[in-house]
Amino acid sequence: MDTEKLVRDIVANVMSRIGPDGPAAASGTPASAAGSQKGPKKVVCGVSVRHVHLCPEHVEVLFGKDYKMQVLKELYQPGTYAYKETVTVVGPKLNAIQNIRVLGPLRDKTQVELAKTDCITLGVDAPVKPSGQLEGTASAVVIGPRGAVYLKDGVIRANRHMHLSSEDADYFGVKDNELVDVRISGPKGLTFNNVQVRVSPDFKSEMHVDTDDGNAADIVNGTMAEIVDASCVSPISLQMANGDKRPPEIPDSSFTGEITDSNILKSMNQVVEVPAAGSREDASAAPGDNKKTVITTADLDDYASTGIEVTEDVILSPLARDEALQRGIKISYRQ
Repeated sequence: MDTEKLVRDIVANVMSRIGPDGPAAASGTPASAAGSQKGPKKVVCGVSVRHVHLCPEHVEVLFGKDYKMQVLKELYQPGTYAYKETVTVVGPKLNAIQNIRVLGPLRDKTQVELAKTDCITLGVDAPVKPSGQLEGTASAVVIGPRGAVYLKDGVIRANRHMHLSSEDADYFGVKDNELVDVRISGPKGLTFNNVQVRVSPDFKSEMHVDTDDGNAADIVNGTMAEIVDASCVSPISLQMANGDKRPPEIPDSSFTGEITDSNILKSMNQVVEVPAAGSREDASAAPGDNKKTVITTADLDDYASTGIEVTEDVILSPLARDEALQRGIKISYRQ
């Protein structure tokens, strides 16, 4: 046995536990040249539950003119907070998720952030996007106590991302908008790829995952995540099994039922889309200027002889569609 080598290894291991520059000091290497020997690159992790960011115009539609949002509590990131107010989000299948928290501060554009499981419930095909990149994203209806807003886009699944203070980013050797790999330990530990790093002197270092990723790795608020190098794992493109090898899909109806709440349906008939600030359209238009017609099974008798024409302003519920076809009611679609 090489006793001298064993002693050196033990000393190096002990020094590495004492401080980030321990191994460098023991070997005489300058601290600036020993970046690879620093301590683990660990960051606290937070689970981001589905939430909504609102613009001022939509606040007035949803909660009333000149309404002032009420702060419930401050969040971990400086300058962010949860409001007391919540909203309901409705998808194309007329399924709803209620009591979705509004987060502040207010933004220039309304943004709905969901997990994949939420999207399945609502029937929304929301893409994975960094916060604020809303072009080409999914649609939904947001309902408040005083009105409702139809979003042509604005529904996303937030990408995996990490907020880092400038000091921690320098220490870890990572840069703003860099993609890193992050490892979670534990019984269901796994490594997350494509985690976007966002650096600012105003940030407190924190990684954000949605509830689906959090549940997959048993993450709770306060779990520690470690930036690692997973480049040794060969990247592979997304692959799908052949049709005869794909497991059957779970029917959509197994998740949740159709909306039957008369108050929600009434609000959806008064949906308004507020034009963007600076546009030629009048942003103060009354909620009734852009109504949506919702057809449910209770309305089918009114269309027995005329048939149903589905346009951009007509929402035909899935149950009503199925029953209309059974009853021989003609359904046509027009763009």
